Amino acid sequence: MSKVSGSCHCGAVRFEVEEPEQVLDCNCSHCRLYGALVAYYPQREVRFEGAPDTFIYQWGDRDLEFHHCRTCGCATHTTLAGTNDAEKIAVNARLIRGLDPQRTRLVQKNNGNDGVFWTKTDQPVLPSHDA
Repeated sequence: MSKVSGSCHCGAVRFEVEEPEQVLDCNCSHCRLYGALVAYYPQREVRFEGAPDTFIYQWGDRDLEFHHCRTCGCATHTTLAGTNDAEKIAVNARLIRGLDPQRTRLVQKNNGNDGVFWTKTDQPVLPSHDA
């Protein structure tokens, strides 16, 4: 795999990661509203160009921090609250330039518990983490 770059719409939040082998289409209320496809990485493997200038939204159990660019509002990444070296954080793979859908496997996860997705895949849908 090779390094790929991503950024929000205005370019204020920029990051570099290894090209993901797969992206996740989660249909929970957040991911569906954000329109995000997420790729997971150990936090130490996501290289931001400077400290990301984001605002954070939290809800429910407040374990996750949903980061949005302070300028353009793009959903850029999600981190575990209170840690700077998490095993796994999510980056919005739709922000990665040149990501090839023919080489990147799409996995659907039914966290919305309704089986409704805007993406298409031949892969089986993963059950909700609530199941």
